Amino acid sequence: MSRRLPPLRAIQAFEAIARLQSVSEAADEMALTPSAISHRLRKLETHLGVRLFYRANRRMVLTNAGREYLQSVGSAFDRIEQASERLAGGMASDVLTVHCPPSFAPAWLVPRIQGFLEKHPTIDLRIHASPQPVDFFKTDTDVEIRYGSSDWSGLVVIPLLDDALTPLCSPEVKKRIGSPDGADALTHMPLIISERAPIGWKEWFRAKNFKRTLNRGLHFDRGYLALQAAAQGLGVALESTVFAEPYLRRGELVRLFAPEFGDMVIGAHTLVYPPPYQGIQKIALFQDWIVEETRAACGGALAERFHLS
Repeated sequence: MSRRLPPLRAIQAFEAIARLQSVSEAADEMALTPSAISHRLRKLETHLGVRLFYRANRRMVLTNAGREYLQSVGSAFDRIEQASERLAGGMASDVLTVHCPPSFAPAWLVPRIQGFLEKHPTIDLRIHASPQPVDFFKTDTDVEIRYGSSDWSGLVVIPLLDDALTPLCSPEVKKRIGSPDGADALTHMPLIISERAPIGWKEWFRAKNFKRTLNRGLHFDRGYLALQAAAQGLGVALESTVFAEPYLRRGELVRLFAPEFGDMVIGAHTLVYPPPYQGIQKIALFQDWIVEETRAACGGALAERFHLS
């Protein structure tokens, strides 16, 4: 559908007259005759159905409608001028909009993003975080990092990271426990319970064929509070390895068990985008970078068990 715009030359004449308050000066600036400028102005007023100027002491004064119109038209010309100067001066950048879950952005993406910016300085990143998937064709989103194992048919799907729940504690607590060889190491340990976790201690113990009463312990309705409590040595938390990565990286938390015993995989993070976006340079560069980062983070493990490729 074509835009219903008035003649652009008429808008340019209007802006010049409003700025200079003179038809003759506007004509000189645009290298036209005063009658040609006046003709363009009349054409614009006819198109809009309003009067834009009145004369006062040989000057052109804007009407109320003209002042309102100039605010929008003037700012549009300013943006065009600024964009043109940026392009002509070699300062243009490409904006890449990334959508991801709120927990993934601060825990995993943001701590690494400096590496991408240094590698690709002409790309500006815009990161949006929300739990709901986006509609690519109704937003300006270029790529999305999604969580789960749904069937995202119709999209390019790149596996990134498995997400596992595992018992985590402070190094001091781990030292007191020693080298645990089974779930019974938690028999007398205070447990930290995340009330909103998709899988809790009850399910973890059942998977390890171990029974323990869970009536006692610290309860939190936010995962980050459970992680903070564990880092303070208040007990053992069962939390996401992706969500807890900043704590693990800083050494404030450690895994209580080796991954092959302690980890319970609950989902995966994947990169998705529409097939028409394939081949767009900024998307290809981001894909290469984040795939490399995730491979380094998980030692080459893929999310193949979720059949996302």
